[in-house]
Amino acid sequence: MKKRLYQAIIFDLDGTLIDSSHDIISSVNLTLEHFGFKKIEYETGFHFIGDGIRMLVKRVLAYIQSGKPDADVDGTLLDRADEIFRKMYREHMLDTTVPYPFVAETLEHLAEYPLAVISNKAFVYTQAILKHFGMDSYFQLILGGDSLPQKKPHPQPLLHAAGQFHIESQHCLMVGDSEKDITAAKNAGMPVCAVTYGLSSKVTLRAQNPDYLIDHMTDLLTIVT
Repeated sequence: MKKRLYQAIIFDLDGTLIDSSHDIISSVNLTLEHFGFKKIEYETGFHFIGDGIRMLVKRVLAYIQSGKPDADVDGTLLDRADEIFRKMYREHMLDTTVPYPFVAETLEHLAEYPLAVISNKAFVYTQAILKHFGMDSYFQLILGGDSLPQKKPHPQPLLHAAGQFHIESQHCLMVGDSEKDITAAKNAGMPVCAVTYGLSSKVTLRAQNPDYLIDHMTDLLTIVT
């Protein structure tokens, strides 16, 4: 029997398994509307996604107030806006969100592997979305951005997954669409495959020098088999 190149596969969620950015930005704009702020364009908010809810909300508020997403924001306002966003996203997270093409079919082909999802999205939404699309059953481990003390780009979630599977990190493969996924994998000593159809451009991803760069989810099967 041919030895497998990798013994476990770990996936990011947003931008990798699901196309969710429009529902995220829609919930952002509903939050801004609640506070009487003007809405942001999708093309602007798109770049604020990826570091969890609180950082998303902070960046949006900072951008609205000063034009600088890294500027400071009043803590009380941030706390309240974080709360409102979570309510809005809970209500609208499945308005337009869908899995990317051939995700379910690819996961089906990988059913013999230990599989995990590691997202920076809060666990409650990560789990709910996977369950809604019937994809939760493919994964032996699901982690959100609040499941552990650290989230990507810190290597802790990836090392935790490898430990749960009792597999050394160099024998796992991380699949994601962002610089954070690539950085987390490299810091964990884990090979990484970047997908180009998600939230980051091919140019940006290539500059991070991932081990693999694929344009379609089904291309992953060629790598692992």
